[in-house]
Amino acid sequence: MLTRRHLLTALGVTGIATAAAACSPSGSSGGSDGDQKTLTFRLWDDTAKAAYQESFEKFSKDSGWKVTIDVVPWDEYWKQLSLDVGSSEAADVYWMNSANYVQFQQSGNLMNISDVVKDDTDKWVKSVVDLYTRDGALWGVPQLWDSIALFYNKKLTDAAGVDPTQLRFDPAADTDPLRDAGRALTVDGAGKHPGEDGFDANSRSQYGFNSQADRQAIIGPFLASNGAQWEDSDDKYAFATDQGIAAFQYMADLVNVDQIAPSAADTNENGDFTRDLFTQGKLGLFQSGPYNLKNVADGVAGSFDWAIAPMVAGPAGAKSLVHGVTAVGNARAQDDKIEGIKKLLMWLGSADGQRPLGEQGVAFPAHSDAQGAFVDYWRGQGVDVQQFITATQDPAPADTGAKANAGLTAAMPIFQEIFIGRKTAKDGVPEAQDAGNDAMK
Repeated sequence: MLTRRHLLTALGVTGIATAAAACSPSGSSGGSDGDQKTLTFRLWDDTAKAAYQESFEKFSKDSGWKVTIDVVPWDEYWKQLSLDVGSSEAADVYWMNSANYVQFQQSGNLMNISDVVKDDTDKWVKSVVDLYTRDGALWGVPQLWDSIALFYNKKLTDAAGVDPTQLRFDPAADTDPLRDAGRALTVDGAGKHPGEDGFDANSRSQYGFNSQADRQAIIGPFLASNGAQWEDSDDKYAFATDQGIAAFQYMADLVNVDQIAPSAADTNENGDFTRDLFTQGKLGLFQSGPYNLKNVADGVAGSFDWAIAPMVAGPAGAKSLVHGVTAVGNARAQDDKIEGIKKLLMWLGSADGQRPLGEQGVAFPAHSDAQGAFVDYWRGQGVDVQQFITATQDPAPADTGAKANAGLTAAMPIFQEIFIGRKTAKDGVPEAQDAGNDAMK
């Protein structure tokens, strides 16, 4: 399974390195392997490798092209890719995320998918297609996607009388269903709840909700659900509005005032802290994505019943972030590989090409006809994942600028200061917006 939060965002994922993870694809790929022509395919997550191997076996039989897979872990991926692109040694086809593709597209390194793949494109998840459409063309073949929903501990929510399907927030209200549910689910060592006399936040044994500086699962959805923009049409940050400031203060207050979320001293240092609390049975509500399905299933291991509800909605509704990984074609590949690259991209865009990703429970395939395989996989595990599909119907915009990584890297430390309570949202949000925009110049 794709292993960390922010899998598809700028602050991404960690993969598991294979022995050849750091190798340039040029070291293992020539134009042919004996009598069989060879292509290279690069990705950043080792756990998706087996699914692609299964897919490429069928492709090779049908096309005559062999595909070798190169896994480079996230921490090295973008640096290595830049080096390989600069030396004309990039893989023939490689994984790309929405926060990075624009810089490669603008420099002429990506094939125009609109010219390559003609069939079944209407079957790809529209929100992913939109992410990778720029200058009137599509620049990657959608492969997999994730969205946001709400994991909940049935034992805890039942005991607290909380209905996870009815949770909403409103920064302008004195109280709301999310804060009420969070108080009911948060318990200190003496069994007291926030707001009760003698409640000791330092002895909490159980928490209500995972409010934290998580761009994909918390910050993005809460901003959009409160009517705030993330960026404008010029790819500049635009979240320092009244709605954006109110949303940030609300999220921080869940930690520091309402005391229903763990301290940011823990979550700023370890973004998986709340996920681990959930699997330990110490967190009632955990807003996250399908990238944590296997982590949750393996961590809970039958110790309590859990399920998935819609993400928490705000005044503007429920606005999930939807991110997608695409496969991009190397526009500067050797001439004798161009035909094979185009065939591989067409295969990767097909339901048959993507189905192993679903059948092995790796992720939601981007082709609608293959998504049922992922749904069936999790149904077999006793988990209904429909809420993630529903969340794609009205998503919030995601990062797409050429320097989105630089912007979020500059803004995130300031977001963390807001969550830990050292800055107010009124002061910190404009500061974060300016820092991010300065970094993206």
